[in-house]
Amino acid sequence: MRRVLLTVGLVGLVGLLGAAKCGPTTPPPPDCTTTGSVAHTNLRYARDAGVAANLQSLDLYVPQRAKGCAATPLVAYVHGGAFVTGDKSNKITDKTRLFTGAGWVFASLNYRLVDAPGSGATNGEYPAAEQDIGAALAFLADHADDYALDPHHIMLLGHSAGAFLVSLVSTDGSFVEGAGIDQGDIVCTAPLDTTYDIPAQVASGGTEEAMFRNAFGDDPAVWQQASPPNNVEAGKDIPAFHIVTRGAPARVAQSQAFATTLTNAGFDADAQVVRGLTHDEVNAAVGQAGETTVTKPLMEFFRGCER
Repeated sequence: MRRVLLTVGLVGLVGLLGAAKCGPTTPPPPDCTTTGSVAHTNLRYARDAGVAANLQSLDLYVPQRAKGCAATPLVAYVHGGAFVTGDKSNKITDKTRLFTGAGWVFASLNYRLVDAPGSGATNGEYPAAEQDIGAALAFLADHADDYALDPHHIMLLGHSAGAFLVSLVSTDGSFVEGAGIDQGDIVCTAPLDTTYDIPAQVASGGTEEAMFRNAFGDDPAVWQQASPPNNVEAGKDIPAFHIVTRGAPARVAQSQAFATTLTNAGFDADAQVVRGLTHDEVNAAVGQAGETTVTKPLMEFFRGCER
């Protein structure tokens, strides 16, 4: 009798162990490898009176990933064009592939241009473009869940006039904070080949003086206020900077001086001097197959900003 009970008990124990093995298990995490990207073009982020839709629109490229993956950082790119021309479609094919391939959402922004038809009552002059960048970032933050992006992890990239603009909105928080964005949500900024000191550019005369007077007016007090280095103060929420520069010694020196101003105030910044590339080639280099001079240090910088 005891032998029978023991046998039954062993069978029951084996059954319980088997049931435990076959019980609910934690599903494996999703494979978040990017398998391409989805484009959402001509998203209008603001509707200022009299402003053409295209000038306040952006194109958004979202990496294709499995459901359940965490929200991704956002790279927002601002094109150049001397504050009077250019478009969000300019040289972004390689950038789109590069940034979405890294698993990041990529946005390319348009903004009000000086003297452009449809720029509205401001004629696109300061601070219209800066306000547009703030509005675009606020729009993306408001739609973060729709596009699986992290609104608290914004990386800014700009070229030429666009590089000046991302530098200014990164050092003068009034533009993004006025749109409802915490300045601390911008974690790093990479300006490509621009100048930063408006009074110095006006004093240099020629096309530089004409460009900055056209965009920022004739008031020296405004020039001072709108120059990114003049907005650097210790204790502010200023992101890390990776400054790419080239060209004449005075242009390079201005970039290096801006980097020094940032580091002296306690912020992370470096100035990379590139040789052998034209102004346009610096921009076109980003994401080109096999390109390492501009792309490699830029991606190392952006990856270092990931939380």
